[in-house]
Amino acid sequence: MRLPSTAYSALRSAFRQGMKQYPMTQALSILDTCYDLSEYCIVFVTRISFFFGEGVEVPIDVSVIFFVNGISQVCLEFAGNSEDSNVTIFGNTQQKTLEVVHDGGRCRLGFGIDGCT
Repeated sequence: MRLPSTAYSALRSAFRQGMKQYPMTQALSILDTCYDLSEYCIVFVTRISFFFGEGVEVPIDVSVIFFVNGISQVCLEFAGNSEDSNVTIFGNTQQKTLEVVHDGGRCRLGFGIDGCT
């Protein structure tokens, strides 16, 4: 998922704060929030949701927020664009657990959780 730089910075800061009990490790390409979880049997993950107009909340399932390069390099699978004006990509990895519905006649987009299994 690619986000405007300002939005990503806020997400990254909040996520890192929520995960501060786990040691960080080196970045993996554009994924700059990575953890070494090799010493843990149980990991408590900070929840992520996206909020849209009219009070719509889209929770992102924990199973699709990480890219696992190995247990010693587990990275938040979100990245920031170089500028806020660059295109935002609501990534297909995060959509794996969502049903996405487009109503072309009314120019609306909807999300349903647990849409795909």
